[in-house]
Amino acid sequence: MNARPKSRRIVRGVSATLAAALLGGGLWWWLQEAPGRAMVAAARPPAPNLGAWAPELQRRFAAAAGGSVGALGELSRLYHANGFLREATRCYEGLEKLEPAEPRWLHRHATILAGYGEAEPALARWQRVVALAPDYLPARLRRGDLLLKSNRRDEAAAAYAQVLQRNAREPYALLGLARLAFEEGRWEESRTRLEQVVELTNYALGYDLIVTVYEHFGQHEQAVAIRRRAKASGAYRDPADPWMDELIEVCFDPYRLSLTAGVMARTGDPAGAMRLLERAIALAPEKVEARFQLAGVHAARGDAPNAMAQLERCTTLAPDFPDAWAHWSALLAQTGDRAGAERTLAAGLKNCPQSPGLHLMRARQLRQTGRAAEAIGAYRTAIRHRANEAEAYVELATLLIGLDRTAEALALVQQALDVEPGEPVALGIMAFSAISAGDEAGARRWLQQVFNQPRVPREQLEQLLAAYRGQFGHPFR
Repeated sequence: MNARPKSRRIVRGVSATLAAALLGGGLWWWLQEAPGRAMVAAARPPAPNLGAWAPELQRRFAAAAGGSVGALGELSRLYHANGFLREATRCYEGLEKLEPAEPRWLHRHATILAGYGEAEPALARWQRVVALAPDYLPARLRRGDLLLKSNRRDEAAAAYAQVLQRNAREPYALLGLARLAFEEGRWEESRTRLEQVVELTNYALGYDLIVTVYEHFGQHEQAVAIRRRAKASGAYRDPADPWMDELIEVCFDPYRLSLTAGVMARTGDPAGAMRLLERAIALAPEKVEARFQLAGVHAARGDAPNAMAQLERCTTLAPDFPDAWAHWSALLAQTGDRAGAERTLAAGLKNCPQSPGLHLMRARQLRQTGRAAEAIGAYRTAIRHRANEAEAYVELATLLIGLDRTAEALALVQQALDVEPGEPVALGIMAFSAISAGDEAGARRWLQQVFNQPRVPREQLEQLLAAYRGQFGHPFR
């Protein structure tokens, strides 16, 4: 009779015990996690105004609103990738306490601090990164560069040497040691290291320094040869840094996407560049900058149809953007559609009547078709709209020389040199004119300027030297 009530009391007792255990466990978990949640909350900066940003970025910020460390990490990425550096810094300060063994937070925080000129806290963080991730060479390189910039030369040399212990062909570490040797007057060491750098990078790095070093040793021909390299830009490029580079995947700023795409295109990753530019276009479809840049990448890959499609869209969105008309017309001409090129250029001039570049293109078209008188007028219009650049002066001068109007031509060449003193074609014309006139003193003066101008093509220089020897009976010295 009493078995059922007794069994119910047992069930209720077990349930109560289990509930108490669960409550106690939950309370214990809550107490354990509470400090972490408090630290996450303290590290979250006040949200900036995102009203003008892409809806996808706003959605991602909302998704990162949780109280977990993972949410704070995602928030730091979103802030950093989209230029909210103050907010990213606050996130990193919290993450460094919550996950002190994660080197990415330290590394990214250090890059922000270094950019603000806060060398000591940046160096301290990179030192910790080196300890946590000794094989991550970008952190070692950034630390070495900042030590060098801070004039802590011995420490910088040690940092670069440690990189070379892990990768003996690391060009940025070699360049760092070459700079130290260069600045300290250790010329032989500087030359040796710089020759390694330019060989490894095809003159993308070390170009400017090695020219100076060769000139110091009297190796003038080598210095001139390097200056004449068409591909040598002398521009410094940061080393690849995967922990920083991956931030671009959560960037929703079309301008930043375009900048990074430009770097990718220049460093041999056109596919990556196109992917970022397509994202930039999706974010700002009515803007022409990313479309124009994408057209350039397509054209560089030999994909004229896609390049022209983007350029045509640019002219629709911004009819007063002359560069789009110019490049579209040039591509049409390259693909054999000369009539289409002329129509496009005419439309460009109608929409951009004061564009010196379009008038210069029109002058070239007229010249190629033998319409010299009209070409002269177009050249003069181009000069009127852009009197401070030498290109149109020089091209008009060469046309006039062909028409046996030499005096007018030389006056234009002198104008070109007035606005651009080192213009290589103008220097060559003046040198050849002096040689032809038998003016040895003038020829020597102009030839010396030609020698000092690295942009003069070698074949043009050799022709001038041969003409000088033929005219005056001895070589130019």
